[in-house]
Amino acid sequence: MRFWAAIVGLFFLAAADLLQADALAAGSNRVALVIGNSKYVYAPTLPNPAGDARLMADVLRKAGFNVIEGVDLDYAGMRDRLNKFTEASYDADTALIYYAGHGMQVNGKNYLIPIDAELTAPAHLKTRTIQMDELLAALPPDPAVGIVILDACRDNPLARTLAASLPKSRSTTAPGLAPIDVSGSEVGSGGVLIAFATDPGAVSYDGNGANSPYTMSLARHLAEPGVEIQSALTRVRGEVTAETDGRQRPWHNASLGREVFIGPQTPPPAAAAPQPSATETPAEPPNSDARGWEIEQRVWDEASKRNTLAHYEAYLQQFPNGAFADLARLNINQLKKPPITVGNTPAADAKTEGDAARSAAAAQPPAAAANPETDAGTEPTESAIGLGRQDRIDLQERLLAIGYDLDEADGDFGSKTRQAIGRWQEENRLPATTYLTQKQYARLKLDTDDALKNYRAQKASEAEAKKQEGATSQKAQKPQPVVRAKPRREQQREAANPRPALKSKPAQRKSGYRTCSGIDGTFEVPASQRCPLSGYAHY
Repeated sequence: MRFWAAIVGLFFLAAADLLQADALAAGSNRVALVIGNSKYVYAPTLPNPAGDARLMADVLRKAGFNVIEGVDLDYAGMRDRLNKFTEASYDADTALIYYAGHGMQVNGKNYLIPIDAELTAPAHLKTRTIQMDELLAALPPDPAVGIVILDACRDNPLARTLAASLPKSRSTTAPGLAPIDVSGSEVGSGGVLIAFATDPGAVSYDGNGANSPYTMSLARHLAEPGVEIQSALTRVRGEVTAETDGRQRPWHNASLGREVFIGPQTPPPAAAAPQPSATETPAEPPNSDARGWEIEQRVWDEASKRNTLAHYEAYLQQFPNGAFADLARLNINQLKKPPITVGNTPAADAKTEGDAARSAAAAQPPAAAANPETDAGTEPTESAIGLGRQDRIDLQERLLAIGYDLDEADGDFGSKTRQAIGRWQEENRLPATTYLTQKQYARLKLDTDDALKNYRAQKASEAEAKKQEGATSQKAQKPQPVVRAKPRREQQREAANPRPALKSKPAQRKSGYRTCSGIDGTFEVPASQRCPLSGYAHY
């Protein structure tokens, strides 16, 4: 009886500890802003961000956060939520921002895009997007901890539309998001952590299910009891990298002044094993690693940081069946691949060993990760699409609409059209062969539908303006009357019977004179005199 009483007592003690941890978490002032944008007006709908936001909001609420949530927000909605978060988190101990949706970088600065943003002019970056600097400014001051998590590195057609209107000499766009430096003198007892779904300048992927691979892994590890946030993000990086075969590698940068735990700081106590009676044979303890999880985590963190063959092999020697064993073997295989060369200069001369491995992974994805969209296009694959002349003109207009330089849309795929296709493939991380596959052609059409509508509307407007201008100028010029030659018979009749000459009108009498008649004709005399009777004037 005493035995079972002891077991029940231990159970209640464990439950009390868990309730105390939850109460402490709830008592601290922790605020989160969670936004997920999927249904874009001027870009294709994203399948996961709305579901990702709902999942993260649920995880953070259970961890004791006061969550300000928004799904499919326009510009006014995003600014309203950001203002509410700024006010609610001003005196918070921990403030966290999670955003899933479209983002872009221009000149090294990051912008988050509401669902109603149409980016066709440089000024729209200031009036129709939320700048990353505004998110950082919304975080509370030291000693609070500020955390920003961005699953916004997806392929973005809005960026290509904007790039067509930006001055090429002044502004540049690039895939994904730009890195953010959070190191500096502002680090105190709190600090800032920025987490990205993938490496800076790279593109992340939507999953096949309701959530992206990054957010699914975040939900598993971010609030895990007893796991510090940077260790949780390291586990997320390992899982996502393994799941995507190295194509997506989450990344974070931190300047934290202390350890930060999203979930309970201590893991839940293990239930006490029942004590065997005197007649029972003690069972052997389960096989466990004597070094413990903390040692494995430290060894893996060091290996991941160094990113060398020696460090990964050292990890596998100590933990051949560890949590990161598969990822370590994948990184070893990538590091053993020969470096990519540009001309006669190996890429390793200009990059660190880790950068070379990352480039090799991007240029040579594993065969298991084959994707019809990323297959290299060839002349036969493009011929198989069956593009007619009108289809070719349509394709050229789409390239013109997103800012590529072509002479005209004439249905002839000359050198400039091929160069434009190659640049589009390169910007979308596809093999730049200048020939399309069926999947690439479908993606190009999907990405440029909105830009094509704007392009054709602009062309129609210009044509109508020219037409009206021509009609106005034609009306301004009055037609001159046409003088027709007389018929030949009429000319002969007039020559045979000439019209009598018109009598000349008498000269107008001068003022102050009178006209008199004489035998020799008429003559004038001053009005003060009379005409002579004889017909002659005598002076």
